[in-house]
Amino acid sequence: MTNPREALLEELVPKGEGTPFGLWQDVRVRGLSTDSRRTSPGDLFVGLPGGLTHGGLYAAQALSCGAAAVVLPPGLEPPPGAVGLWHERPFTLLAEAALRFYRQPARSMTVVGVTGTNGKTTTALLVAHLLAAAGNRCAYWTTTLVRLPHVNFRPQWTTPPAHELQRFLASALERGHDHAVLEVSSHAVRQERVRGVAFRAGVATNFSPDHLDYHGSVEDYYEAKRDFIRGLPAGAAAVLSADDPRILAMGAGVQADVVSFGEDGRADVRLRELSQQDGELTGSLLVQRRDLASAGPFPFRLPMPGRHNGMNAAAAFAVAVHLGIPPEEAAAAFRSFTAPPRRLERQDVGPYVIYNDVAMNEASYHAVLRTIRDLGPRQVVVVCALRGNRGAEVNARIASILAGWEPQLGYAPLIVSESRSDLREYAVDYQVRADEIAAFSEAARQGGLALSRHLELPSAIEEAVGRLAEGGVLLLLGTFGMDRGPAIARALLSKRLGLPDERKGGYLEPHEADY
Repeated sequence: MTNPREALLEELVPKGEGTPFGLWQDVRVRGLSTDSRRTSPGDLFVGLPGGLTHGGLYAAQALSCGAAAVVLPPGLEPPPGAVGLWHERPFTLLAEAALRFYRQPARSMTVVGVTGTNGKTTTALLVAHLLAAAGNRCAYWTTTLVRLPHVNFRPQWTTPPAHELQRFLASALERGHDHAVLEVSSHAVRQERVRGVAFRAGVATNFSPDHLDYHGSVEDYYEAKRDFIRGLPAGAAAVLSADDPRILAMGAGVQADVVSFGEDGRADVRLRELSQQDGELTGSLLVQRRDLASAGPFPFRLPMPGRHNGMNAAAAFAVAVHLGIPPEEAAAAFRSFTAPPRRLERQDVGPYVIYNDVAMNEASYHAVLRTIRDLGPRQVVVVCALRGNRGAEVNARIASILAGWEPQLGYAPLIVSESRSDLREYAVDYQVRADEIAAFSEAARQGGLALSRHLELPSAIEEAVGRLAEGGVLLLLGTFGMDRGPAIARALLSKRLGLPDERKGGYLEPHEADY
């Protein structure tokens, strides 16, 4: 390879990989692509299988954009004059080619990965915060935010495809970063997006059913999470929740050093004396393994509500002490953490309080509603943006949870938004399907929960604000269909009070950035 951004095709794809076609001599590759519409001159285009079609069918478009070579599934006829190969495992090929093209940047960095059903984003951001507070230069890629020097955007993927991930890590290394924190989704494991990344620590936060539309079963979803932990190398830490037996079981037979965390008395890093007041958590952390750090306890204060965030903090603390950060410094650093957007984010507008959370599944709904209950008796009005394109079962489970909590919080009728116009704006299909609406409605009916349904988000928020009394809590729940909800609610409440809407900005739109 002459430089990190150019390679011969035969260097990226060694002999014996797949079945070649066309003339390979002196074919130079200047980038990697999996989207024919975004292919640049000199790219190696890798056609990947998708939910509805196969990327290999768009090889001609990629070549018209200047692709140097293409990777196709066996049996698909290449366009006339094309150079490339047939390959049965395109995800593997893409990952290996990306490692060679970008020269394995993770080998020169300390990389931490965070998986689990819920809490990945907050835990990853907490880890990055503790690493930075200790003087490390830390880049991170999370669902909410990607950060590098002079780069700050919300991505389209929780974990990017392998070539994008390696490009990100290479860019971080070139900009002087010595640490990186990544969210690791179950999709990323199955599609080998983190293949070849030498993690120094891997966290598994918790487990509950999700993404059944992709995995097909709870068992396959669980196995994907476990495969990430199993793949951690010797010398790394497998940081696992002691409070979730399914998570702790992932540590059986792994090469990595298992470090458990949680409120369980046997946890290596034990969370104690947890309490919340005025939107903050306080508690202490006790290290019960002398080879990790001095014992403590180490008191901490975290400017976020929710007992589940205490668990996220304990996981991040365990990573920090494993990486050699003094425990008293790590515990003290929690105080300066800035809560991520839409993770039980609080906004006050005069006498009204808005909490909003990107709740995705039954466990996250449980956690949020438990937190709102613990705030004490007050009026609660809830707007839920239905989760689109994730399957009827997930939506039925969410409705059942909302029905179960209603007697304690008294928010009936539940205001529901399909957010049709909002969801059309995204490149990915998040539209709510008819079967998902039906499943949610039927589960709510069976649970005795009355619904007030809206096709669009603004009208749903208007109804909620109209019902909200002084001192009440407006709780906004849901994924992409609720992105604009906080801004709409804040504007309506400010108008009611005759106040300017002073909060600028908002939740970043998913997009790509040139880094």
